[in-house]
Amino acid sequence: MKHTFNLIGLIILCQQFAFAAERPSFVVKPYLQWSTQTQMTVKWETSAATSGYVEYGKAMFDVKSPALSQKVKGKDNVLIQTVNLAGLEPETEYFYRAVSVSTAGDTLRSPIYPFKTAVRADSPFAFAVFSDTQGVPNPTVWGEIAKIAEKERPNFAIHSGDQVDNGHDRSNWVGQFFPQGQQFMSKYAMFAVPGNHENDAPNYHNYLGHPDGLRCYSFVYGNTEFFMFDSNQDVSVGSEIYKKLEADLAKSTAKWKIVSHHHPVYSSDDDDYGNTRVAKSTLGSPKLAHLAPLYEKYNVDIVFYGHVHTYERTWPLRNNKVDLDNGTIYMTLGGGGGGLERPSSWRSWFTNKLFLDHHYGYVRVVNGELHFQGIDVRGNVFDQFVLKK
Repeated sequence: MKHTFNLIGLIILCQQFAFAAERPSFVVKPYLQWSTQTQMTVKWETSAATSGYVEYGKAMFDVKSPALSQKVKGKDNVLIQTVNLAGLEPETEYFYRAVSVSTAGDTLRSPIYPFKTAVRADSPFAFAVFSDTQGVPNPTVWGEIAKIAEKERPNFAIHSGDQVDNGHDRSNWVGQFFPQGQQFMSKYAMFAVPGNHENDAPNYHNYLGHPDGLRCYSFVYGNTEFFMFDSNQDVSVGSEIYKKLEADLAKSTAKWKIVSHHHPVYSSDDDDYGNTRVAKSTLGSPKLAHLAPLYEKYNVDIVFYGHVHTYERTWPLRNNKVDLDNGTIYMTLGGGGGGLERPSSWRSWFTNKLFLDHHYGYVRVVNGELHFQGIDVRGNVFDQFVLKK
């Protein structure tokens, strides 16, 4: 009899373990993408295939808890859920929660998070600029940067590539990038382009890639248009990306124009474009040098990129000269977490400001003024400027 009870207990225990193993958990907690005035995309990943949906509702006055009165269904039996909330109101506060249900009926609910839709064309807004957040050899810096950026309560963020050290290694995404950035990304949408470390891996496209698979895209936020593209691809004159980029720039009527890609047009790095310890540098990627005249032709205000793990801001440039009145500013913000790099010992003709520490960019726009701050990993402002038009 004793052996019988032990056997029954063992069977029950095994069943409980099997049952627990089937219960879904979050591999990637909910995060936001593709914010517009009327839409927001919510994504998450679970440990087992589930059916998903998002509960959401507008923030209300004088209530004791968020009213998640609306629901949008995702897909059935998938690991990564992508749920698009449409028909939202511009510049409006909402709450949301992601829900996944397993085939066994187990329900997994996320905490309730806030978000706000994109502002109207004449409203002030702010955004963060990240790049090179890969966790080698600094596995916690990205998390520290994200927490500091969150304190400013931006409307959204752009990321100029190298989110992880190896795009093919899933642990880089689910073990480092998303866990450290989740608190920020659950509240503020991130618009991204890939860097060379993503290796064009399916992980990048599944997690952060454009929903239509575009390598070059633009979006409008407030009175500003952002032009984003994958500089790992062919961007030579006449290439598909070049033609798309020029077409988007040509038709833009935005007051401010901002470009983001991964590789630098201008750079003072000591060895990425020629080892300046023993020789000269090309002072930027030769494959992208032809883009400067394109940016100048369409009066781009700022170009953000990374790749080089340092901070550099150029003077306003036009026709390969300093032009304080009509130039484009090029900014390397490669300090999101990767190992820091050094600028050359020779000062470049285009350099305005250099800084060697981990950092991110914080931008505010109101009508004809754009305010920029470079903020380090301790929250200190180390560089700032104001553009007016």
